[in-house]
Amino acid sequence: MKLTELAAIGSGILLLFSGTFASAFTLPGTKALGMGGAFTAVADDASCVFWNPAGLSQLGRFNLDLSLSASGENVEGFSNLYDLYKALEDQDYEAAKETIDKGISAPMSLEPTFSLEIAIARRLALSGAVQTEFSVEKFEYNDSGPYVEIQDVETGIVPIYLTYATALSSSPFTVGLNAKYIQGIRHSSHFKLLATGDTEEMDPEQTSDAQTTMSFDLGILYSPEDSKLTYGLMVEDIFEPKVKFPEMTDPDLESLTLPRKVNFGVAFRGIPRITLAADVHDITSNDRTFHIGGELDLSLLKLRAGLNDGNLTYGLSLKLLFLNLEAAYCQRAKTPVVSLVLLRFGI
Repeated sequence: MKLTELAAIGSGILLLFSGTFASAFTLPGTKALGMGGAFTAVADDASCVFWNPAGLSQLGRFNLDLSLSASGENVEGFSNLYDLYKALEDQDYEAAKETIDKGISAPMSLEPTFSLEIAIARRLALSGAVQTEFSVEKFEYNDSGPYVEIQDVETGIVPIYLTYATALSSSPFTVGLNAKYIQGIRHSSHFKLLATGDTEEMDPEQTSDAQTTMSFDLGILYSPEDSKLTYGLMVEDIFEPKVKFPEMTDPDLESLTLPRKVNFGVAFRGIPRITLAADVHDITSNDRTFHIGGELDLSLLKLRAGLNDGNLTYGLSLKLLFLNLEAAYCQRAKTPVVSLVLLRFGI
């Protein structure tokens, strides 16, 4: 086979997939995304279990929400990487060269999330999510030989939420608590894709189920009497649990820490049909982010916009009888976020 041609266009391509997954999962919440992530004090749909569980007290008697959210970094580069892989596998060296000429650079990532929330009687909710990450942190050419060396790592977690919310008697405070049962899986492989199209294993392929992990969130809403303002506080993963993958031998892949995050927000509902909100997320760390957003309620149609740490967001909701169709988009350079409500029902 044409080893010299492969050497000429790539001469050994090394791909290293990141083992750092602690904060890359996409958070559900189509309305929240449309409002720039300023949702801690708004928290008025079923996705509040992820943003502030105290918001359950603001819902109807029954709510069901099924949604898809996805984020990605340098998605075009990820697509080019896949095209390159297929071209080398098919020994189409001209196509491989054209793909390389388009430009492939790290980091690249894909982080889709599916979520389902069921809320009952303004107090209880049972929710779940499937959160995954596939990330490429390094891509570089080298002269080690006419092959492609690939090490990939994929991680998925499935948290199940049991949520309870209640208003404190004779006070403007509402408190919500999430108890989360977390399972997951992690996979890693390390192999060469040869110029012949064959593969050669470099390290044993690894797959590990996660040990069962529990975690807790606390949410608070404060709505002063005769005030147009509502304040919200969310403490996520209070005890910073670790999701452990005992069958992974690489120390970087043995566990996934869920860091504690503290978010604070304020919402203003003093103008008819308009909600305005502002949030600060992760306020106890050096990675805090700032969010502002608003919603215009035209009854059957709701329009949303905001700034998610300086990035524009847009969203809309269309009501059809008991159903709502919703979509949102965050316009970040090379790292867009999209969220769709696939089904929403409430009474």
